[in-house]
Amino acid sequence: MALVVLSGQPCSGKSTVAAALKQLLTTKGLEVIIIDEPSLSLKRNNSYKDSVSEKNTRGSLKSAVERAVSKRHCVILDSLNNIKGYRYELWCIARAAGTRCCVVHCNVPKETAWAWNEGRAPDEDNYSSAVFEDLWRRYEEPDARQRWDAPLFRLAPDQGADSMAPVLQGVVQSLTEEAGPQQQSVVAKQLQPTQATSNAPLSATNLLHEIDAGAQDVIGRISAAQELAGSSGTGSVDMGEGVDALHLDRPVTLAELRRHKRVFLKMSTQNLASRLPDRKSARRMFVNYLREHLT
Repeated sequence: MALVVLSGQPCSGKSTVAAALKQLLTTKGLEVIIIDEPSLSLKRNNSYKDSVSEKNTRGSLKSAVERAVSKRHCVILDSLNNIKGYRYELWCIARAAGTRCCVVHCNVPKETAWAWNEGRAPDEDNYSSAVFEDLWRRYEEPDARQRWDAPLFRLAPDQGADSMAPVLQGVVQSLTEEAGPQQQSVVAKQLQPTQATSNAPLSATNLLHEIDAGAQDVIGRISAAQELAGSSGTGSVDMGEGVDALHLDRPVTLAELRRHKRVFLKMSTQNLASRLPDRKSARRMFVNYLREHLT
C-alpha cells in the first residue's frame, strides 16, 4: 500500500514519529509494519560502528522492507536512511511493488540530539560519541527535487507533538487520498513498476548471457575510466544512457571487479531474474550493487 521512509540524524526523534504515524494510520483501518534495527535484533551503535557493519545493517533493513512492502501493508522504515543512493534503492523497491512512497525528514539541533542520546537508559542502546559524530557528519539530507525523496515532509520533533500534528496529518493524507484536479494537499503518487521491475523475465537460456554481458560492460567502462584517470583511479564513471554514473573513491582492481561480478551473477540468477529483462537493466543493477559494496 505504501512505504514511509523516515530519514534523520541519530537521535532526531524518528522512532517517536514512527509511533505517531502508526497510530494515525491504524485509525484509518490500515495494517502498519514498522521496520527498524531493534525489530531485526540489531544494536544501533554496533550496527554503525564501521563501514562493514553499516553496510550489513543497510542490507538487512532493505531486505526486510522488500519482504514486507505490498499493496496490503503500510511499511514505515524507522532508520537513519542517511545516504541518497540508499533512499533511491528503497524508492525502487516501492516502485517495483506498485505502492506509494514518501520521505519524512526529522530534523533537530545537534545539541538536542546528543542530549536525547545521553538521556537514554543504559539498556536503550545509545550511540558512542565517535559513532554519533561520524553519522552526523556523513548525513545526506533529503532533497524534494529528487523523485526518490518526494513527496518530502519535514518535521522538528523537538518542537513538540502539537507542531508535528499538521505535518503528520499531511503524511497520512498523502498516503491515503486520491489526487484530483483540485487537490490542495500533497499526495504521494501510486508508483508504477517499470520495464526493469515488471516485464516477463528472460528465458533461462538467455538470462545468464544478458546479465553477464551487462556486468561485463560495466567492468569495461570502469577499467577504461581508470586507465584514463592514471594513478588516482578515482572519479565519476559514465555508465551510459539511463544508468546513473558510478563514483569511485579509490582504484578498483580488475580482480576485485570480477569477484563482485561472480557474486552478482549468482545473486541475480537466484533472486533478481524478474527484474532483469534486458542487458541495460542488468547493467543498472550491477552499478547499484557496486555502489553499495565498493568502499
